[in-house]
This record gives sequence, structure tokens and C-alpha cells, in this order.
Amino acid sequence: MRRVVRESIGLIGFWMTLRYLLIYLLSYKPFSDRSFDRQHGTDTGGMVPTSELDIEDEATKWQSNLYLGSPPRVTRHLVRELDIEYQDYSFVDYGSGKGRVLFVAAEFPFKKVIGVEISRALHGIAEANLAKLSGKLSCDVELWCGNALDYELPSGDLVLHMYHPFGPDVLKLMLEHIQCAAQKEPDRKILVPYLFSIGVSKAVFREYPAFRLVRDELCVNNLYRWTLYECKPADV
Repeated sequence: MRRVVRESIGLIGFWMTLRYLLIYLLSYKPFSDRSFDRQHGTDTGGMVPTSELDIEDEATKWQSNLYLGSPPRVTRHLVRELDIEYQDYSFVDYGSGKGRVLFVAAEFPFKKVIGVEISRALHGIAEANLAKLSGKLSCDVELWCGNALDYELPSGDLVLHMYHPFGPDVLKLMLEHIQCAAQKEPDRKILVPYLFSIGVSKAVFREYPAFRLVRDELCVNNLYRWTLYECKPADV
């Protein structure tokens, strides 16, 4: 660090170096956030890059995005802002990884909380975490390991949470998969809060008019910008 500071002063001067150093020191660092784990004795932190995901099919692997747990505060805010009767909804997290979003969502009285994860290694960590939290959650949590396109959505009203889990090709297939499920049960409500809502994902959603944009919620850190969609089968 001393070398970095010294060479930065040479490149951009003392005051600019101090400015960027303060920004770094005061900023939230999601890769090293262990606050949830310290409180609960779990392992939900850190980052697992795509290259280290244990996914056998290479095409599927490179359409899967890295694991990085969403901060609990972000998940709680997102869930509260849905403004729904939780007991009427099942909550599904696509790309649930080590399970942090699931465990925070399960603080609310959902009908059920379900994690869908393709990596067996991350799924195994989530299972161990769930065992440690047994009896401490407000609803049942289920963990499902496999390709998200093979997961059959439960009946009834749904919240389908996504923290930018897929590349655009797989996201298109997922939206088609959700549309089909919606058409089979057209009276139910399906909400899709999409975290890290960036141009490439928004462009995919625009291709599917069944997914009506409810609202955008902005954040100074784009990692936590999210967009809420509602799947309306009548619009398909």
C-alpha cells in the first residue's frame, strides 16, 4: 500500500491521491463484507468468479455470472418496497449461490423461499448455512441444485429475484420460461425484481412486452440499482 500511495503521488499529486484514498477507505467493499456471517456463523461472503464455478457445460458456464452476495440491507429494502402480502407469495432467487439473499428474504413471512443454483459447490455451502440457521427463519427455505431452465416454478403468486445471474442469451430463455409458466396460471401475480439493472439486461426485458416495467430504483452505486417488472400473461 505504501508503494501504491508513493507512486500515485508521483503520478497525480498529493491532493488527488488523498482524495482517491479517502474514497477507497470510506466506500462499501462487497467482496470483503462479512457482517452477516459474523452475526450468524455462516459463510455467505466473498466472490466466486465465473472461471471458478463448477459448471461442466462450457457454454452454460460462460453465460453464468460470478457469485457475489447482495448486502442484507439491499435485500431487505427491496423486499419491503414490493408492498405485497408476503404470505401470499413464494420467493425464488435465481443464482442463489451461498444463500445470503434467501436467508434475508426468509426474515419475512413468505409462503416459501427457494434458492435455484447450478453450482454444486455453492449449493453445498448454502446447505451448510441453512443447517446453521435452522429454527431462526420466519418461513421454510428450500434449495434446488440444477440448471434454472429446468426448474419448474411453484404455483401461486411469485417473487422471482435476480441479481444479474445470467448472460443475455440465458436471460432470454429464462423470460420465455417464466412467460410459459404465467400462461398456464394467468390469474396469479409474478413480480421480478432485477438487481444490478444495467443496459444489457434492460434491453433483453424490452424484447418481452409481457414483462411490464413497474419502476426503476436508482443508487449511486450501480451494483444496487434495481428494476421491478411484472409478468402479465395477457400481454404475451
